[in-house]
Amino acid sequence: MRKKIVFILLFVAFVLEIGAQNTVSSPYSKYGIGDDVSFTNTINASMGGIYNGLRRNNFVNYRNPASFSAIDTQSFVFDIGFYSNNVFLRSNTAKSTGNTGGISHILFAFPLSKTLKMAGGLVPVSVIDYTASETFQTDSLIGSHKFIYGGEGGINKVMLGLSYQPSFFDNLSLGLNAEYLFGNYYRSSTLTFPDSANMLSSRVEYNYSISAINFNFGLQYQQNLNNGDAIVIGANYVLPSHLPTQNQYRHYTFTYNAAVETVRDSVKYENTEGSIELPQSFGVGLSYERKNKFLIGLDFGYTQWSEFALQGIRYPEILKDNYTFNAGAEYKPDIYGNYLEKIAYRFGVNYQTGMLSLYNTDISQLGVSLGFGLPIKKQGTQVNIYLEYGKQGTKENNLIREDYFRVGVSFSAKDRWFFKRKYQ
Repeated sequence: MRKKIVFILLFVAFVLEIGAQNTVSSPYSKYGIGDDVSFTNTINASMGGIYNGLRRNNFVNYRNPASFSAIDTQSFVFDIGFYSNNVFLRSNTAKSTGNTGGISHILFAFPLSKTLKMAGGLVPVSVIDYTASETFQTDSLIGSHKFIYGGEGGINKVMLGLSYQPSFFDNLSLGLNAEYLFGNYYRSSTLTFPDSANMLSSRVEYNYSISAINFNFGLQYQQNLNNGDAIVIGANYVLPSHLPTQNQYRHYTFTYNAAVETVRDSVKYENTEGSIELPQSFGVGLSYERKNKFLIGLDFGYTQWSEFALQGIRYPEILKDNYTFNAGAEYKPDIYGNYLEKIAYRFGVNYQTGMLSLYNTDISQLGVSLGFGLPIKKQGTQVNIYLEYGKQGTKENNLIREDYFRVGVSFSAKDRWFFKRKYQ
């Protein structure tokens, strides 16, 4: 088991080293904290992103910490995965394609006691990666001038969570995640004069370094039916978060020759402190499961993006509250049949009203997903694959429509670590 984990870690590190260069991300990543890449888990994502009512003993459903109580009392669960997101951007006048990718999660869970379970891991939260430009004609002597806007960075989090399932009321599970958020947000605005060698170009840069703690609360209630089926109702709540930032401001002029930039003069350098205000969010969900046969689930979520603030500035004309709707299912034909019948087949759909409103147009998102859980010989161990196609935005009002195709692969393993061997 430990050798397998080391091998998977090395393999993913190799893949990430190859695919870590982002060519282009969503142009909408310039707003808020960037493009959301918190894909929950490959298993969740393949079922439309449902998570509130989902409980399993062989993977870590970190979005609802109450679910950790489903981990067996003698098992250690390890889950690691990566993703690739291919985007196709179209406006009324241009087209573009690109790809982002990397690690999607490293997660683990284990029991502290029969009623108390712990989980932890590292997951990305957002990616910022955009470039845009505008060219204007100045006059016959200077020629044209060009504005270039860019941004890059993102936020990640390390989480450690606990789930408690009281012995006197074992239908109920309560959970808490403590999350350390860290990352940076870089953005720049550049003015150049492509037709004039005598004009100095200038650039303004902002770089925000982020470091903060946040908390996520979860609850699940499971009702077992007389026929062996189970209904789970779940909910989670993420507190609003104040993220202190260390800010760097730079304004300088430069010359550009033969693809080499040379700084000519520093107009202003300044280091300050600031903050980013992340909004509260909550979700509720319901699932119905027949063990080793099928599961169906529904989720609803809400994030109050209208309360987001960057360096004390709110954007009520752009950012609005986001509502999410998720539905998904899993089907296993026959766990005792041939290999194709043992595979878990998953599918789902998700819809977001969107956090953005640009030119009086809501930037909504719709996606459909498909996934497979491929069992390997050891019980409780799977290779999980998910595919998702979706679209965001529109070409109306001179906006951009983004079509995306995501692929995710993860390895989830459950092994018995916490038991005493008997020898005769």
